[in-house]
Amino acid sequence: MAHWFKKVLEFVGNEKGNVALLFGLTLVPVVGATGVAVDYSKASNMKTSLQSEVDAAALEVAKIAVEVHTGATTSSKTPAERQALIDAAIVTTLAARKTIAQSIPSLDSANFTYVGEWADTLKTEYRVTATSNVKKYIRILNSDIYTPVSSSATARIKHEAKYNMTVPSMISPGYDAGDYNRIYAYCYNKDLPVVSDRRTQMTAVTSNGVYTGGKNKNKKEIDVNPIFKDVVMPNCDPNKGESLSWRLYNVRDARTTQSRWPTDTQNATTKVWTQADASGENTTGTPQQRTLFNYHSDTLVDTAGIESFQFVGDQLGYYAPITMMETQVCTTQDLCNPYKPGSQVPFGPDRTPVKASTKCEPGKFMYIGFEDRPYIPGRSAAEYSTWGSGYWTDRDYEDITFVISCPVPQIESWDKQIALIK
Repeated sequence: MAHWFKKVLEFVGNEKGNVALLFGLTLVPVVGATGVAVDYSKASNMKTSLQSEVDAAALEVAKIAVEVHTGATTSSKTPAERQALIDAAIVTTLAARKTIAQSIPSLDSANFTYVGEWADTLKTEYRVTATSNVKKYIRILNSDIYTPVSSSATARIKHEAKYNMTVPSMISPGYDAGDYNRIYAYCYNKDLPVVSDRRTQMTAVTSNGVYTGGKNKNKKEIDVNPIFKDVVMPNCDPNKGESLSWRLYNVRDARTTQSRWPTDTQNATTKVWTQADASGENTTGTPQQRTLFNYHSDTLVDTAGIESFQFVGDQLGYYAPITMMETQVCTTQDLCNPYKPGSQVPFGPDRTPVKASTKCEPGKFMYIGFEDRPYIPGRSAAEYSTWGSGYWTDRDYEDITFVISCPVPQIESWDKQIALIK
C-alpha cells in the first residue's frame, strides 16, 4: 500500500510536459480570439463594400430623376408623366445594381435583400438599403452562425418647394372665456440678424369676439365657422428657415364688450381703450385704458421636423419663454377634437399641456389649443388663483382651439445638384 501511495505522490509532483499542457490550454482562447477578429474583419469589409454599392445606386437614381425633371424633352411633361418615366427607369437601374452587389465576395446570396424607396412624400430623397449575412468562423456558445450586415444610403435632389397652408378649422372659439382673444399666423425666421425682421406676413386668422346666442362648449354646440372670412394664410418657406408661428393677442375681460376690442385687424399693438358708454361699464365720460398682452410662439423646427414653441411675451417688458399652448398631431381631424369620442387630446383644467412629439406631415392634422392667461414671471400665487386679479388662470389650454391641416408642399423648381445625406 505504501508503494502505491509513493507512486501517486511522484506523479502529482512531476513537472515534465507542463509547457505542452499550458500551450494546449492557451490554444483555445488564442484561436477563438483570432477567429473573432477574422469574423469582424470579414463583416467590416462586407459592410464597406455594401455601403459603396448603395451610395452609387442612390446617386444613380437621383441623377435619373434630375435628368427627367430638367431635361429639354421631358421637363414640359406633367409631374405625373415625369414620375412615371422615373419609376420605370428605377426598376431597370435597381435590377442592374443588385446584380453588381451580388458579386461582392463572401456575400450570402440566399439571404440578400436590396430595396430602393422614396424617403419623402415629395420624392426628392431616394434611399437604397442592402442587407446580407457573413458566415462566422467561430461560434461562441450558441451564437448564430451568421453575422448580419446592413448598409443604407439616401441621395437628395436640391429643389425649391412652396408650402401652402390651409385656414384652420375651428373647434371651440372660447366663448366661455372672459378675455378677448385674437389669433394671428405669421412666418418666423430665427436666423435673421435683426430681431424685428424675424416675424413676417402677420395675418389675423380668428378671434372669440362674437356673440353666440348661448352656445357653449358644455352643450357641445360649437360654431365651426371661421371668424375672419377669406383668410389667406402666410406661405412660410422652410428652405429659407421660415416656420409657421402663432400670435395670441389678449385683452383682459373684454370678450363681450366690443368697444374694448382693437379696431385694426393686422397690427393691434397699440393701447386699447374702453369708450365711454351708458352700459354702466364706463360712465366716466372719458375712454379708459385696458390691459392688453401679446404673445408670439416663434416656432422652431428640429432636424426631425418636430415643432417647439417658445412663446415669448415681449409686449410685457420681458422676453422669457412661457407656456401658452398645447399641440397634438393626429391622423384624422376627429382624433384632434377633444369634444369627439376617442380623441387623443386631453381635456380639463389645472394640467400640464401636451406637446406634439411627431412631425406634422402631409395628410395629417395638428390640434392647437391656447391658454390666454399663462403664468407670468413675478406674479404671486394669490393673483393666479383670485378671479378679478387680472392674472387668474385655469390652465385648461382651450380658450381658443382649432385644427389645421399639415401643409402639403409643392415643388416649384428642380436643381441639378444631388448629394448623399449622411
